[in-house]
Amino acid sequence: LMGNAKFCLIPRGRAAWSVRFFEALWAGCVPVLLSDHYQPPFDVLFYITEFVIKWPVARIDESLVEFLREMPLEVVERYAAAARRVRCWYLYPPPEVSWLGNWQTRHELEQVEEDICPNLSSSRNAFQAIAEILGRRARRTRPEPGSFFIPDPSQGYMPTSVNAQLQPL
Repeated sequence: LMGNAKFCLIPRGRAAWSVRFFEALWAGCVPVLLSDHYQPPFDVLFYITEFVIKWPVARIDESLVEFLREMPLEVVERYAAAARRVRCWYLYPPPEVSWLGNWQTRHELEQVEEDICPNLSSSRNAFQAIAEILGRRARRTRPEPGSFFIPDPSQGYMPTSVNAQLQPL
């Protein structure tokens, strides 16, 4: 179902975050975060606002559906393509010790690297992302926690930080 959708709604889970965010990245749809307090990980490494729409919970009504419906297909495709470029950063490859005597696991990882995530086991994975973040210790995405971001139609659908009333910051 998610793989056929243009947008995947990501409500909060038991905490501010939800595994649905990661599922949406792999399903190929644009994640639409519906959690005021969740900041997606790895915003130091790339601009989250280029592939995620974060919508205020208080504004979950017909305006959200209307906004998504009116978004041009080329903008949706741009967001989805950006998500595909970064999704491998959200994977943890199995440690090499887990391959000992299990060639099927090793083969599966090789297939993922060959078909989907080049360099997954060496450089483009969640473990490496965390190491990189700790090395940089700076935020790349500019929105503050508690702010929201949407592709703004009046700005050519460029990512724009907005407040809970959807007014630009």
